[in-house]
Amino acid sequence: MKKLTVYNVYLDDWKSVFRVTVPAASKKEAADYVQGNGDVVAINPAPVQGIDLHRLAYDLKSCQWSQTDVDIITRTLAACGLDC
Repeated sequence: MKKLTVYNVYLDDWKSVFRVTVPAASKKEAADYVQGNGDVVAINPAPVQGIDLHRLAYDLKSCQWSQTDVDIITRTLAACGLDC
């Protein structure tokens, strides 16, 4: 599975400039993801690059998610390199 980086993509939709946070393998993939939503002004790595998977698992279980669902979500995030 591809290692992902979290990017802040800044877009100008001709009314305002706004930020979209996107996990992607490259800046090009992040730009491709937001294509059609305005002109890309800038793409920068987001300050938060990791997710606390233990906390996420705890919170999902507290909301009645099944163990299978929790495992799929947390293992996918870990495989993509988005765990801290």
